Amino acid sequence: MITVEIIIRGDIIERNIILKLANRLRDSRLRADFSSCIAVPPFLMAVERRYPSLAVLYATVDIEDLFQFKSLIQGLCMEESCVIHSIREL
Repeated sequence: MITVEIIIRGDIIERNIILKLANRLRDSRLRADFSSCIAVPPFLMAVERRYPSLAVLYATVDIEDLFQFKSLIQGLCMEESCVIHSIREL
């Protein structure tokens, strides 16, 4: 198992990105799991002015599934118009 840190910026809360990622991960049968921490700007102002949120994910992934896991996250972010700032192995 390897730990990966992923930083994502976009409409994390409004588009339910974390739940969508969890559902895709469960359906993919990859040997991986993650925890997340989401930073939201002052919520009412963020919604009115479309300020993006920031999510930091810490995933534990089987080394054999690492490339598929990265591909899964990149595909979801592309579909949901989110930006991946970094994917870093710890």
